[in-house]
Amino acid sequence: MPVYAVNSKEQPMTATGIVQAVAEWEDGPAGKRRPSDRQEKDEQTGLPLWLVEVMYLMVAFGRESTATSMVRVPSPVRPEVAPLTRIEFDGLRCDVRTNKGGGFEERWSAVSISGAKQARSSGGS
Repeated sequence: MPVYAVNSKEQPMTATGIVQAVAEWEDGPAGKRRPSDRQEKDEQTGLPLWLVEVMYLMVAFGRESTATSMVRVPSPVRPEVAPLTRIEFDGLRCDVRTNKGGGFEERWSAVSISGAKQARSSGGS
């Protein structure tokens, strides 16, 4: 699967203000996986993982459009992001893979939010 490092200063992103905890997945009845009440932790740092929704401009086949994505980022407490403001990340990367329908799927992640203010922890740890 291709992984691309992205210079956050060169790829302008706008925070929507939506931040949510990443739930750990667990095996349920009949072997079906489902999200649990526990928050997933980053394998390298042990910090809780959060999803920060962003918007950005993209060009596909010569056509410009606005895309929204969730950026997975570790943080000891819930990141506080102002809605509809520019946001930059440290260590931003994008994993690209094909989905079952034959299209492309992007998974964004970052080491941290540049200059992030931190709110009190509110999520299941």
